[in-house]
Amino acid sequence: MSGNYNVTRYEADIPMDELIRDYFDYEKTHKLCQACSGYAGTWGCPPFDFDPKDYLMQFSKFHMVVDKIDNSNATSVDEAQEWLFKEKTRYDKDMLDMEAANPGSQAMAAQECQYCKTCARLSGHPCIHPDLMRYSLESIGSFPVNLVHDKLGFDILWSDGTSIPEYYLLVAGVLMK
Repeated sequence: MSGNYNVTRYEADIPMDELIRDYFDYEKTHKLCQACSGYAGTWGCPPFDFDPKDYLMQFSKFHMVVDKIDNSNATSVDEAQEWLFKEKTRYDKDMLDMEAANPGSQAMAAQECQYCKTCARLSGHPCIHPDLMRYSLESIGSFPVNLVHDKLGFDILWSDGTSIPEYYLLVAGVLMK
């Protein structure tokens, strides 16, 4: 599969008090996570041995980074998803690079951690890639759907497995001190 697609990056800064007040509800996101087949399947997923709100409170703002992948040239659902997974690898690296450039910051991951074929958590061992594993916004209690809509003015789209959405989004960013 090959094709041409464009990626457009959007960024917005959200003060931490606003993120927690308007976009944080760990009880609700945790219930959604529990319904996922991957629940507790990686160290980036709940349940956690820390309070996600306390974790967020260590930072002063969230620098949201959204990459919009244009699917208008995709000829199949598989091709559009191939583009998404290719871009996720690049995107997650970009977030780690932003973290490295901002001492005291913490990158977030787009969606779930995918660095290991089988996470060490499943065998009761610590993460073997703590240098790479990062939490997603959803896993620590925030709602990217609302953030993107409110701050950038467009919506997150999904495929039903048979149709190609107009675009896919990668949503994460960096928690800043």
